[in-house]
Amino acid sequence: MPNKTNKAYGPSKKERNTRQKETVRAAFCGMRNHPTAQMVYEEAVKLDRSIGRATVYRILNSFVESGAAVRVPVSDGADRFDITLTPHAHARCRVCGAVFDVELCGEMPKAKETGRFEIESCAVLFSGLCRECKKVKNA
Repeated sequence: MPNKTNKAYGPSKKERNTRQKETVRAAFCGMRNHPTAQMVYEEAVKLDRSIGRATVYRILNSFVESGAAVRVPVSDGADRFDITLTPHAHARCRVCGAVFDVELCGEMPKAKETGRFEIESCAVLFSGLCRECKKVKNA
């Protein structure tokens, strides 16, 4: 499966490319661990000490709204953000909370059109043990 990532995050004609947006973009694009907004904020502050938490959260939400990133809902924790835009699922370690990409076998199933519901998106989140937590459990 190709790993299509969106590194451009360029502004549309209607939005400005602010210094804060560039800081969040740099912090987020450097992270490959499905970070929470708080994790992105912590990286962004290293690049620009004056950036505010609300600004980082707002910019991440704008990335999701524009299709430059994907929100990964986690039922018992903070949502995660993903830079990979190709169809794939996620797995979350029930011990450490890490989130990983899971390649889907074949194409996404096609839902039968009923006329009463239009499917816009689908999110699959598996739960289990990551390799590191499994090693600790088996030790």
